[in-house]
Amino acid sequence: MNHSTTGQDASICAGGSPSLGDQKGRCGYGPRLPLLVISPFARKNFIDHGVTDQSSILRFIEDNWHLGRIGGGSFDAIAGSLLPMFDFGERGDDHLVLDPFSGEIAASGDGD
Repeated sequence: MNHSTTGQDASICAGGSPSLGDQKGRCGYGPRLPLLVISPFARKNFIDHGVTDQSSILRFIEDNWHLGRIGGGSFDAIAGSLLPMFDFGERGDDHLVLDPFSGEIAASGDGD
């Protein structure tokens, strides 16, 4: 966890932040948020159990375009990777069309 070491957070946070050094005002992870990956490269029927956070999206962008880390205590340096959620080896031409009113499958197919 990435706890804060400031006096303002002392009542709700405990400990230091060894991963981020002396960066202050960080109180760790908040409530869980779901992340849905929609991409032709997303793994089908896959649930990733790795620990990620919002900065994992930034880390994915930095890694994909070889931009490097922001630095200065930014969480992207220690964020979990989103790469397990993707399969870049093969892209299918699958498609799925949902009925806009019911949400049921209206049409589907694959490129085979």
